[in-house]
Amino acid sequence: MPPVALIARSLLRSAARPGPAPRGLKSGPPQSPVGLGESVVGFVALFFSCLGPAAWVLGHLNDYKARE
Repeated sequence: MPPVALIARSLLRSAARPGPAPRGLKSGPPQSPVGLGESVVGFVALFFSCLGPAAWVLGHLNDYKARE
Protein backbone atom coordinates (compact mmCIF):
# COMPACT_ATOMS: atom_id res chain seq x y z
CA MET A 1 0.00 0.00 0.00
CA PRO A 2 1.30 3.48 -0.76
CA PRO A 3 2.20 5.66 2.25
CA VAL A 4 -0.56 8.17 1.46
CA ALA A 5 -3.17 5.43 1.69
CA LEU A 6 -1.77 4.24 5.02
CA ILE A 7 -1.90 7.76 6.45
CA ALA A 8 -5.46 8.31 5.20
CA ARG A 9 -6.50 4.94 6.60
CA SER A 10 -5.06 5.68 10.03
CA LEU A 11 -6.74 9.11 10.11
CA LEU A 12 -10.08 7.65 9.11
CA ARG A 13 -9.79 4.85 11.64
CA SER A 14 -9.23 7.28 14.52
CA ALA A 15 -12.18 9.40 13.37
CA ALA A 16 -14.45 6.38 13.10
CA ARG A 17 -13.65 5.05 16.59
CA PRO A 18 -12.86 7.93 18.90
CA GLY A 19 -11.91 7.13 22.46
CA PRO A 20 -13.72 8.42 25.52
CA ALA A 21 -14.13 12.16 25.73
CA PRO A 22 -11.47 13.82 27.87
CA ARG A 23 -12.83 15.19 31.11
CA GLY A 24 -11.45 17.84 33.41
CA LEU A 25 -12.17 15.82 36.54
CA LYS A 26 -9.36 14.29 38.50
CA SER A 27 -9.68 12.12 41.54
CA GLY A 28 -7.67 12.57 44.66
CA PRO A 29 -7.12 15.23 47.28
CA PRO A 30 -7.07 18.88 46.22
CA GLN A 31 -3.72 20.48 45.40
CA SER A 32 -4.40 23.29 47.86
CA PRO A 33 -6.87 22.82 50.72
CA VAL A 34 -9.88 25.14 50.90
CA GLY A 35 -9.75 27.45 53.90
CA LEU A 36 -12.52 28.46 56.26
CA GLY A 37 -12.92 31.91 54.69
CA GLU A 38 -13.38 30.51 51.20
CA SER A 39 -15.95 28.04 52.47
CA VAL A 40 -17.91 30.77 54.26
CA VAL A 41 -17.91 33.00 51.17
CA GLY A 42 -19.09 30.09 49.02
CA PHE A 43 -21.90 29.12 51.38
CA VAL A 44 -23.07 32.73 51.72
CA ALA A 45 -23.09 33.18 47.95
CA LEU A 46 -25.11 29.98 47.49
CA PHE A 47 -27.50 30.97 50.26
CA PHE A 48 -28.24 34.38 48.76
CA SER A 49 -28.47 33.14 45.18
CA CYS A 50 -30.96 30.38 46.09
CA LEU A 51 -32.94 31.88 48.93
CA GLY A 52 -32.60 35.58 48.14
CA PRO A 53 -35.23 35.70 45.36
CA ALA A 54 -37.68 33.66 47.42
CA ALA A 55 -37.22 35.98 50.40
CA TRP A 56 -37.76 39.00 48.12
CA VAL A 57 -41.06 37.63 46.81
CA LEU A 58 -42.28 36.68 50.28
CA GLY A 59 -41.25 40.05 51.67
CA HIS A 60 -43.16 41.93 48.96
CA LEU A 61 -46.18 39.64 48.85
CA ASN A 62 -48.53 42.36 50.13
CA ASP A 63 -47.33 44.70 47.36
CA TYR A 64 -48.13 42.06 44.75
CA LYS A 65 -51.57 41.49 46.25
CA ALA A 66 -52.32 45.23 46.26
CA ARG A 67 -51.72 45.50 42.49
CA GLU A 68 -54.66 43.30 41.59
